[in-house]
Amino acid sequence: MRRLLSLVLILGGLGLFVGLIYASNPKLVWEELRAVGGWGLLAVLGNVVLSFLSWTLSWLLLLRGAGIGLPWKRVIAPMLAASAVTYLTPSAYLGGEPVRVYWVAKETGVSLARVTATVMVERLFAGVSLLAFAGIGGFFAFISPNVSLADKGAMGLGFGLMTLLLVLGTVSFMGNRQWLSRSLRALGRLFPWRGFLPRLAASASEMERQIYEVFARCPGHALAAFLLQLVTVFLNYIRPQVFFYFTRQALFTFPQLSLFFTLNAFIGAFLWITPGGLGLADGGRAGVFKLLGIPVASAFAYNLLFRFVEFLQVALGLYLLMRQGLLRWRTGRLEVPMERREPPK
Repeated sequence: MRRLLSLVLILGGLGLFVGLIYASNPKLVWEELRAVGGWGLLAVLGNVVLSFLSWTLSWLLLLRGAGIGLPWKRVIAPMLAASAVTYLTPSAYLGGEPVRVYWVAKETGVSLARVTATVMVERLFAGVSLLAFAGIGGFFAFISPNVSLADKGAMGLGFGLMTLLLVLGTVSFMGNRQWLSRSLRALGRLFPWRGFLPRLAASASEMERQIYEVFARCPGHALAAFLLQLVTVFLNYIRPQVFFYFTRQALFTFPQLSLFFTLNAFIGAFLWITPGGLGLADGGRAGVFKLLGIPVASAFAYNLLFRFVEFLQVALGLYLLMRQGLLRWRTGRLEVPMERREPPK
């Protein structure tokens, strides 16, 4: 049943993607791609590579701040593998975290909880960075007459929930308040469930303690990691400018880039259902570009080129997963064993 659903999503997304390109006039799309030229292709490739490297370096600093010494070359492989899993699962922002946690824990002999803490902090920084840029775009979206009232309401609700969760998480983790484990213990008293929630609360408490140590042990590493997350988000923020500068010699205004970034973030959150959001996310981006006065054919040329570069990254990540023995090619299953104790000191 799972294989059938995966096949349906893959074929459905691919069919929708091809259909949208056909509807937008393939000849015009090809002309836009030719207009990019060699320098434009290098700029797009450089944007994706630099974004990945700044993201990787951010996590590397958190690992070292937690006392997990790894050379940067040995961090790139688990990040590539994890990013491939995230790209192909129904979420644009989460999914591959267990892969890099297990990979690094296995290589270093460090406990899973300790490595997980660095990933949680990295994801927290990524969320705050995303919210910072999306908040700017949200302002321009709210004052834009081209965005419907219903969309503005959905965006406001999404921003509110995201802000609340990030604030609660930041205050709890940085102050070692352990609100998550306390909440799970309280639920465990109401719903015994054979002791499942108390056991989960104990694991959560250990993870929260490890996260607090990441902040407290080396705040300089944490601050540098956060700044690198901002760089990562900024490189994603300027993607439309990188592409359309070479095709249409277009210079977007700050409000236009902000509006695209914010709406694209919501597309990634809600339309990333097919693998890579294929078809659905592309159609959503084309709609956003239309708000900015960009023709549909140009929008799909943008999608095609960035998809091509991203697929190269995903293919490399899948290769690394198979070489590590975490992905079974014949079954198509990802196998990440997560039960492993702290080695004796």
